[in-house]
Amino acid sequence: MLQDYRLVFVVALATALVLTPTARAIARRYGLVAQPKADRWHRKPTALMGGIAVVIATLLVAAWTGFDGPLGPVLLGATAMFVVGAVDDLVGLRPATKLAAQIAAAAVVVSQGGGLEWAPSATAAAVFSIFWFVAITNAFNLLDNMDGLCAGIGLIAAVTLGITGADAAPGLVVIAAALSGALLGFLVYNFSPASIFLGDSGSLFVGFLLAGLAASPSEEHTSEQLLSVLAVPVLILAIPILDTALVTVLRKLSGRAASQGGTDHLSHRLVALGFPDRTAVLLLYGLAAAAGATAVLVRAYGVDSVGPLIVLLLTGLVLLGVALARVRVYQDADLSVLQNSRYTPLLTELAYRRRVFEVMLDLVLISAAYYGAYRLRFEGSQFAEEFPGFIATLPIAMATKTIAFWIAGVYRGVWRYAGLTDLYALMWGALLGSVALATLTYFWDALPFTSSTVFIIDFVLVLVVLVGSRLSFRALGEMAYRHRRPVGRPALLYGAGDGGATLLREIEGNPKHGFHAVGFLDDDHRKHGRKIRGYFVFGGIEALEDVVADRHVSAIIVSAGVLDPEVEQRLVGLSHKLGLELVRLRFALEPVTDADGDEARRDINVH
Repeated sequence: MLQDYRLVFVVALATALVLTPTARAIARRYGLVAQPKADRWHRKPTALMGGIAVVIATLLVAAWTGFDGPLGPVLLGATAMFVVGAVDDLVGLRPATKLAAQIAAAAVVVSQGGGLEWAPSATAAAVFSIFWFVAITNAFNLLDNMDGLCAGIGLIAAVTLGITGADAAPGLVVIAAALSGALLGFLVYNFSPASIFLGDSGSLFVGFLLAGLAASPSEEHTSEQLLSVLAVPVLILAIPILDTALVTVLRKLSGRAASQGGTDHLSHRLVALGFPDRTAVLLLYGLAAAAGATAVLVRAYGVDSVGPLIVLLLTGLVLLGVALARVRVYQDADLSVLQNSRYTPLLTELAYRRRVFEVMLDLVLISAAYYGAYRLRFEGSQFAEEFPGFIATLPIAMATKTIAFWIAGVYRGVWRYAGLTDLYALMWGALLGSVALATLTYFWDALPFTSSTVFIIDFVLVLVVLVGSRLSFRALGEMAYRHRRPVGRPALLYGAGDGGATLLREIEGNPKHGFHAVGFLDDDHRKHGRKIRGYFVFGGIEALEDVVADRHVSAIIVSAGVLDPEVEQRLVGLSHKLGLELVRLRFALEPVTDADGDEARRDINVH
């Protein structure tokens, strides 16, 4: 077996770079192409059978290295999955048939010693291992829904497995290197705009092989250490797992079969939110890389040391899932099914009581921050000595901080519109909670008082994680808007003050106005060259002609309620000269009357 894994990677890469265009040409010649469908993302006929190049490149390099190790059954099972997928690509198979084949292949591999060694009971371990193989295989099959997504996530997972696999089954690093090179070579032709797809043959092979590599036992972890055994593979494959879980749950709630195709995956929801295809895929790459890096840290330092980071990462993924689950991707017919579903009353009740979710999430973050404070303050054997004190005071920390947040008004805010007022409330609540916790542990004899530094670190960590959770929804929406294709006519906003910022939020949040902002004009020289919410202040009125020419502006929107007559006259004159529409959006209070003609209330409308 070659010891230079870099050479393995390069040979597999070169093989895939040569074989992929060959497979593409053969697929096109014989009509093996994926035709556009309503439940598929691509919009032009695209060659299938890209999995052939990935499989051959991986297996050839494995054979070339003289591979003969305990992962042999995993390679055979993955090859069997390739055959099943190829048949499905050519003639089509029923979902139940593919599932039966996956279970059979997984059972054979597990019977030969391939699987997660996580429980004292061999039967329970075998059942869970079969479920693991089937679930991850299907997760990658479902993940193959946008150009470059499945191959890219598979590449990141394979690289991470190669890094963390030094103490695992012999040959794991060789296979991981071969698979990484094969996927990278294929990705050259598969990244957007893709000219060839993996097909079921490729996605099933990649999923099954990665499941087997991730399940390979290591010398460091024993069967009694459940968290240590499961943490690394789950983190490495976190994105496929999250995508499959989200799709399965939401399709079930909308009355759709989980095996039915659809444009409702994580990637599709990011695009629906406003991100371009490539950006959505790259964002998921980034999340997969972050999860993989965390897995590397777990293997290096153990679950105990990296525990708070794992909690924060998983919490972030859950928040992303919650945010994307709210994005509308279903058609009207599916929405009516969802609205009439027997689950709807439960969902409505949970949505109505969203504060319960917020409090539960905060409890998780408070616990992770408190644990992190102990970890940062105490090291090695000292942490083990102080750990009983952490356990004894953790319930008090959770209670005092939750009450402090309630007193500070943290739970009155709406995450989507989080601003400075909400941040002040969080800061006040975090400070109040830390002071209360420190006071209780200092004066209450039944509680151990460890170190004042713990409470200072805890205050900082709590503030950081809670602010991050509150701003996550708003940040995701603003990022999506920045990458969204402009809708409406390009417009300059005149006035870069508070009114301009309010006007910008209105234009961003309400496309019915028919404008998209390109930047600001303001006669205050101190604001020139600065940015307001990411938009440049180009200068004063004197810069108007140059900006209109460069940015193809068609309208000027005035944010000020009252303009100096001279400035207004100049704006009107320049607008006529340049053929621009001059618009003023303002908030006005209009009376709304009831059936008897009496004024019932006053609503704010924009004109």
